[in-house]
Amino acid sequence: MARYIDPRTDFGFKRLFGQEDSKEILKGFLLDVLALPHPIAELSFIPVEQLPASPNERRGIYDIYCVDTMGRRFIVEMQQGLQSNIKERALYYTTFAITYQARRGADWQFDLLPVYCVALLDFVMIDDDEAYLRTIQLCDTATQSVWFDKLTFVFIELAKFNRSLEAATPADKWIYLLRNMPALQNIPAELASEPFSTAFTIAEEAALSPEERWLYEGSLKQARDLNAKLTYARTTALEEGRAEGRAEGRAEGQRAERVQIAHSLRARGLDPTTIAEVTGLSIGEIEALTKEAL
Repeated sequence: MARYIDPRTDFGFKRLFGQEDSKEILKGFLLDVLALPHPIAELSFIPVEQLPASPNERRGIYDIYCVDTMGRRFIVEMQQGLQSNIKERALYYTTFAITYQARRGADWQFDLLPVYCVALLDFVMIDDDEAYLRTIQLCDTATQSVWFDKLTFVFIELAKFNRSLEAATPADKWIYLLRNMPALQNIPAELASEPFSTAFTIAEEAALSPEERWLYEGSLKQARDLNAKLTYARTTALEEGRAEGRAEGRAEGQRAERVQIAHSLRARGLDPTTIAEVTGLSIGEIEALTKEAL
């Protein structure tokens, strides 16, 4: 039996980062993952549902959305299922955090405060490299320098992370915790300090109330069902690809055989029309074979 809840589930993630008694954990997580120059003094949760300007537009619904005493906005999302448009999704959701800063009146001078979006992905977003943490900001392509530092995206691909805690960076420790917590029975020495120790205390399955356990079991079932569907989809696609490859191989073999017969019949002086009837090739294909042989 697992000692700690799985923070990659909807319930586990919000229990670990999205409640009043877990603010210190969230503050430590944001400080390390975003490499902020100073600790966050205080955080206030903002309603996770942001309404659009028009009823015909899509709403913005976050896992965690908060603001600190400096006015900086932080969006934190956990994505379990594969999202082919995860970049667009993250960019779209940050627009609410930007536009909601606008104040009425002619005296507002677009003095925007920073917006940070941290996307934790339990899948591989980019499979052509080993990078598991990416920090994205608007940059000047000519100078390769940051052009606008008030909009920051951090994408963390949990599925790529396979490092140990030895010589781990502060961000690595959080990624290790998120990826491995359900399999741990004891707290690693590298994670025995705050706020990690509080995170383990909050994540104790035995500490859950009956209602929380019911919610967690439902969230865990949802995650398992999603994983089963993704596994089935990948397996089905692989089998279909193999079957298609075998069919293409058979078709290529049959065509090669017909071409060989056509060459033989042409060498015996038969006309293209007769060869086409015997082999099933078109007259144009046969004429092309004749030109190749010349």
